[in-house]
Amino acid sequence: MNKQVLFILLITATLLCLTSCQQGENEITGEQPTTNTGKTNVSPSDATVDINDAEIQSVFTLTNSFRTGNEAFYLNKDNTTTTNLVGQLSTLTLDEQLCKAAAIRAKEIIGTWGHERPDGTSCFTVLKDISYTYSTAGENIAAGNQSGSATFIQWKEDNENYTGQGHRRNMLSPNFTKIGIAYTFDANSTYKYYWTMILAK
Repeated sequence: MNKQVLFILLITATLLCLTSCQQGENEITGEQPTTNTGKTNVSPSDATVDINDAEIQSVFTLTNSFRTGNEAFYLNKDNTTTTNLVGQLSTLTLDEQLCKAAAIRAKEIIGTWGHERPDGTSCFTVLKDISYTYSTAGENIAAGNQSGSATFIQWKEDNENYTGQGHRRNMLSPNFTKIGIAYTFDANSTYKYYWTMILAK
């Protein structure tokens, strides 16, 4: 297999490894029915994060620049018109506790991809695990990129339609005031690098 074909396959696989989820204050906030799959959630004591890490700071800076810049818009369901938020959004605060929750989730998605935790509960139960009080929350996950900037570009979803801009809408939501970012590396896994962003109010 030549290098060009291998590169295209890697990019395609990486782009497939993106999902986003948002939970509003009018929805169930973490008390989802449990389906015991026999898999164990990552314990808060097993997840650490350095909020001064250069890659985390990169995603944090890029996200706030996105929110306050001239690209703060996303496609509506008709895929023609847009919701324009330019000049309307405030910056997010990097929250150490949310970063810890993101670190837990980054480890969990290595083996259980998606917004369901290994024990079958919603991703938002991680906030209960760390005793984090919130009214609304969102989660973005991604895999395959070593750098924070490349992961941010994945989540920015410039060339996607409405359905494919869930991460973008999360990052541009006026409902969020705090952000947590974390990533982990697993040499034995398919995509090596796993990223989670948790947004909350």
